[in-house]
Amino acid sequence: MNTKKKHIAFVIGALSPGGAERVISNLSNGLVKDYKVTIITFIESDPFYTLNESVNVVSCFKKLTNPKSFLGSLKLNYAILKKVSKITKQEKIDLLIGFITQANIKAVIAAKLNRIPCLISERNDPLKNDIPKFWTILRKYIYPRANCLIVQTEKVKQVYEHMIRTKDMVVLPNPISSELSKLRKEYSTDRENIILSVGTFNNDKRQERIIAAFHQLQLNDWKLILLGEGPNETKLKALIKELNLSDKVEILPKVKNVHDYYNKASVFAFASKAEGFPNVLLEAMHFGVPSLSTDCNYGPSELIINGENGFLAPVDDQAMFVEYLQKLVKNEDLRLSFSKESQKTTEKFLDTHVTSSWKDLISQHLS
Repeated sequence: MNTKKKHIAFVIGALSPGGAERVISNLSNGLVKDYKVTIITFIESDPFYTLNESVNVVSCFKKLTNPKSFLGSLKLNYAILKKVSKITKQEKIDLLIGFITQANIKAVIAAKLNRIPCLISERNDPLKNDIPKFWTILRKYIYPRANCLIVQTEKVKQVYEHMIRTKDMVVLPNPISSELSKLRKEYSTDRENIILSVGTFNNDKRQERIIAAFHQLQLNDWKLILLGEGPNETKLKALIKELNLSDKVEILPKVKNVHDYYNKASVFAFASKAEGFPNVLLEAMHFGVPSLSTDCNYGPSELIINGENGFLAPVDDQAMFVEYLQKLVKNEDLRLSFSKESQKTTEKFLDTHVTSSWKDLISQHLS
């Protein structure tokens, strides 16, 4: 019996490097066996992560210019919304899935206009106050109109339960791509003396804390590699120069072969003050890289049990962060033990498990 596949579409700003974009790519690749899958992006961009050739990517606009005023911003967002709704109709989409606040709001309205169900996925710290007021007000009124709000951790769910009256809320963690998983190598103590950190260079990720800890420990036979890009890059480079660490600390742009770095690093360090859910920490632990993270909201404490499979330092306790980093650098047995335990922890995040949960949720709202 040949039943026609239902058509689902993800909605996101662009397919640039980033956690949400990686999750959408992983999910699309996993769901394409059961559904026709489209990704609607606001602007055209080459997908950073590998996509199955059956996944269709449709962009609203080739490029967009940043509006200079609130009115300009309203006009632009209205234009994007109209385009998302038009694509939904043209492509005969049966269900929309929004990712991240602005895309979620547009997905809900477009779904209502097309009389189809809509799932939305919130990826950020719900208490972060850098979301413009306009969007937080819209979020409050529009999110309850979605069929389901998907969050990444139990703690985030509790916050949203107080903030937003939704009919339905589900916790689904980020999936680790099985393609990425296949590339991991056995962790051993003869790896290079590299401390690795991956993430956008912004005020939340606070890579300067890792540089400062590295400097304080005077780790002459170690290297620190920071993978990423972002607004704080110039500041970080200036700090590296000021501390005379140019030959020890390397800044590299976000790379597609991140697995090569997970496979050669001896330690992973993460110093965020806020997260939605740290994909890179999950990936590093899956590769068995002994990890140190700040205990920020949200995510690290769902992955690391302090002292068992990694270290968790209080967000603003730099002395503790330095102490834990020193323990990891100095103690090979500890690194091996953390490596083994962290790999076990991450097995449940493999995309086969997570994708099947998404599939169940999607089919529930399509029936």
